[in-house]
Order: sequence, then structure tokens, then C-alpha cells
Amino acid sequence: MPRQREWTKRDVDILYELYKVREMTKQQILQSYFEGNERYGSKRLYVLRGEGLVTSEIHGGNGQGGKRVRTAYYRLAARGLELLRKKGVVEESKYRARDLELTAQQRQYIIDANELHIRLPEVVYMDSRVIKRKYKLNRGNLTVGGFSNEHGDYMIFILNADAKETTLQKILMEIKAKKYISGYLVYYKSPSVKRAFEALCHEQALVTGGVPLYMLPFDTKGIEITRRYILSTNAFSNLQELLSSHGTLTRVKEGSNKHGFLYGMRREEGLMTPYVVEMITGDIMILKRCLRNYNVDAYQREGRRVLLFCYEDEVQRYRDELLSVTYVDVIGVPKMVLESSFEGRDAIT
Repeated sequence: MPRQREWTKRDVDILYELYKVREMTKQQILQSYFEGNERYGSKRLYVLRGEGLVTSEIHGGNGQGGKRVRTAYYRLAARGLELLRKKGVVEESKYRARDLELTAQQRQYIIDANELHIRLPEVVYMDSRVIKRKYKLNRGNLTVGGFSNEHGDYMIFILNADAKETTLQKILMEIKAKKYISGYLVYYKSPSVKRAFEALCHEQALVTGGVPLYMLPFDTKGIEITRRYILSTNAFSNLQELLSSHGTLTRVKEGSNKHGFLYGMRREEGLMTPYVVEMITGDIMILKRCLRNYNVDAYQREGRRVLLFCYEDEVQRYRDELLSVTYVDVIGVPKMVLESSFEGRDAIT
């Protein structure tokens, strides 16, 4: 009688990960569980597939530059789900292995969301099913998942480079629904789709009730800004360090600030502390909200200027946009300074 195969903790962890996120590419599994050791990881996946615990299929997709690529996608098989139940990793539920299979449209979004999850392993992640269940959303809602930290939940949306206006409109409607969350993370795959979404927000006069809406590129910069300056437990001190050459960033006391500013900047002794608006994290709501409240009359009463920090290649755009708002000083953060704060991280591919 053949010896029954022993399954390692890593094997079970891979199966459970596939149960949670539904599908992963082969490269995502190798990166997450085998530290990129392709030879050994491929051998182990071959064993899991051979024993009927996982199944894989080859699908085409758009790679960098729109080039068509073919990729192996793995998902949990019925025997894999049975093993998880036997080991007590998951409880008996209505889910069957075939229920975890994705449509072609779902695959695009879910695999991208999994990439965010893999690149930010230190942050609690909720897949689309979990966050939709938690906030009682419809299955057709376009949120692809969420992150959670000590401040609350952050709902994730991803804008494909060729996203149609109807898709952008639907995402905007979901944001307008005003769920009790701490922020929205909207990742875009092209500057044009970012501009289109921002234009819709402006046309429809989007209001989020103070909840930040972060628009970030779906690349290394967007991921690292999310990690260091939004979701990190040290987000404020990291931002403080990034802007330290301009003074000491301080928090505006909650309840004492009627204008909506989050920060001030303490500088040389005797100089009045200016307010600070930072656009590094991509919150497209904060500037308009603050300047609507802190108008010319408010500035004349208080006399405190506003420092607006942005990427260095956006300085002229903000200066043109705020040409008539003479009490705002636009300051660009050099690309080298920003990138040096998250050196050694891999890019999303």
C-alpha cells in the first residue's frame, strides 16, 4: 500500500490563500511562498496539481505596452477544499470549489487586487467577497477588495487603462453611497483614465464627507506611497521625514480646525505656522475642501499661508490652477527624494 503523502504547512497555506483570493498566477504564488525560487516552486505546484488539490489553466492577458501574454492561473480544486476542511482550516460552508472559478472579466480585477495584497503582506487584506459581505454590497459592485488598519477599512477600486465611462460612472456611484469607511484607494493604469475619473468627480461635484479618496498609479510608486504614507502605523512620521527640509510637520488638533486642514508646518521661531496640504498621497478631495473653507476672507482674518506639497512634475499645473489663490505656495517634492524613501522595492509587473 503506497505511503500517504504528507502536506507541509506551506502547502496548506497555498491552498488556503487560493480559497481566500480565488485565483493567483503562478508567478504570484512563486513570489509569495517560494521567494522567487522558480524551479522548486514549480515542482511543488506540479505535485499539488498532480494530487488534484489545485487546478491550473492558461489564459491570455494584456502585459506591459498592451502586448498579449499567456499566463498560468491556479485555483483550488475540490480535493484541495476537502483537505482544508479536514485540517480545520475552513469550516463547512456553501462554497464549492467550482464556485471559486472566475469569469474572464473578474479575473482581470481579482488578479490585480491579489497583486496589491502580495506586495503589502503586512497589511490586513479583505478580498472582494469579504468586503462586499461586510458592507452589504451587491455582488455586482466593482470594489475589488480592501485593506484594514488601526484607523479602519479602505475600499479598493482599479481603473484599467481602457476603462469605459460607464465603468467610471458606476465606481463613482459606489463611492457616493458613503459607506462608513476610512478611505477609498483608486488605482489607475494610465494618466488618461485618471484625468477622465477626476473630470467626472468634478462634474458631479463629488462630496465624501471628509473621507479621503486616494488616486494612485498602479505601479511601484503607488504601492509604496500606500505602504509608507497611507496604511503604515508610522505614516505621519514618514511624511514628516519626507518634508523635513521645509520645517517640522505638525498635526492640526482635531476639533480646533474648522477649515479641514490636517497639518501645519512649524518653521523658524517667530514665523507664523502655515497650513499644509499634501498631494503626495493623491487625495483628490482635500485641496478643494480646505480652500472652500479657507477662502480669502478667512486668510485675511488669520493670516496663515498654505503650503501645498506635490510631485515636482505637477508644480506648474497646480500653480496655474491656483493662480488667483495668492496665499497658497506650491512646493514640489523631488522625484529622487520620494524614491529614496522606498528604495529596494520591486515594481508591479
